[in-house]
Formats: sequence, C-alpha cells, structure tokens
Amino acid sequence: MQVACVLITSNKFTAGDCEGALTILDKSIEYKNIIMRHDTNQYIKYVEPNLPENYSWRLFAPSDVEHWGRIETSVLEFDSQNRAINYFEKTFMPHVDELQKRCLFALNPDGLPIATANAWFTENESGRQALMHWVAVCPEYQGRRLGRFVAVKALELFQSLEPNLPVWLHTQTWSHVAVRLYHSLGFKMVRNDREASQTHINEYSEMHKNDYHEALHVLKTILGDEYVDELAKTSVAYRV
Repeated sequence: MQVACVLITSNKFTAGDCEGALTILDKSIEYKNIIMRHDTNQYIKYVEPNLPENYSWRLFAPSDVEHWGRIETSVLEFDSQNRAINYFEKTFMPHVDELQKRCLFALNPDGLPIATANAWFTENESGRQALMHWVAVCPEYQGRRLGRFVAVKALELFQSLEPNLPVWLHTQTWSHVAVRLYHSLGFKMVRNDREASQTHINEYSEMHKNDYHEALHVLKTILGDEYVDELAKTSVAYRV
C-alpha cells in the first residue's frame, strides 16, 4: 500500500496529530517497511467521523484522474502531476469498473476533491487480498479529520466488496502518524519477517518487504517506548 505523505523536518509529535494529519512523511528518521492487517468483520464498530460542514464525499468518476494526480502530487508521492496521472492511467484505468466502486474522494464546499483513499485488491499465489492504499489529504486541508474519514469510509466499502477478507496495508516508519491512525482503527502490525503484503500493478503483484523488528526500534525514537510496546503487544503473525 502507498501512504501519501508530506515532508516534515521536525520529529516533535503530539498524540492529537494522529486525528487529522494522516499523510505526514518524516524523513528525519530511518525508513523501514511496515505491514498492517485489519481482521474481518470488525469494521462496523468504528464510528464514522463527521465531515466538516458543507463537505461531502463520493466515489470515483472518469473525470477524477486529474484530481487524483493533483492530490497525490500535493503530498509528494510524485514529483509531477503528469507522472501521477500516467501512473494512475496505466495501473488503475484498465479496471475503471472497479475504481467506480472502490476509489473515494472527500470534497470541499466547492466540490473540489481534496482527499482520497482506495479500497483495492490483488490476486496472487496466496489468493485474493483486500488492500487499503493511496490514502492522501491535500496539505492545506490536513488537521480536519479528513484522513480518518476516508480511511473509515474505505473500511466500510470493504464490508460489501470483500466481506470475508481481512484488509492489508503497507506503510513505513516515515509515516508514523499514519501508523497511529491505522492502529486506532484496529489495524495491527504483522510480525512476519518476510514479505507480507502486495500491490496490484498492471496485472501482477509486487511483494512488499516487512521490517517488523527494525521498524519497532525506529518508531520508539519518535513515538516512545510505551506506545510502541502496545504496537508489539497487539501485533500478529500470519502465513500469507
């Protein structure tokens, strides 16, 4: 899974940051891969956050390709909007019917998409996997719980789209704010030392490395021993 991010240069963190600013990339710490999983049939217990007044949400329409590229570029996932659009067209547009059921946007009061998430999937040697990825909030709209909203809404979509499957995601230590949010929504770190999650790209699946032990060590430098010990205590091991 790709977690879209914004560069920050300070390693100061407060607990409240995980509520809205889902997509912060902190390059001041070492990069390590993190695999998380949300078990089946637990989505419904999470109360959906309210959107700000006059904000709305909707699913993908073909005209949203440029909006997706703009959002992901604004959070530094791509170095240009054209690159983002090219990636999206090559990777996802062959599956436009699925996009219209799985890719969602939060809209500002003017109807402009300013946050997104994708309740995606892959087929691989382990079977079918449900994948949450490409979660992003435009920088000027962060801090308004929009990241939490699109993440919860994606989990709701999985209830009908992949009702019998756990949801996997890939993130990294640079996105420690996202790790806190995902954990608060019921995602657990996966302990498997080998690759544990996959991304659907052009009809093949690319495995992500899982740096569980190294990631915990790095996260302690930013989140503290107590919180990271909780991550470790609630972590799980799966054969995939």
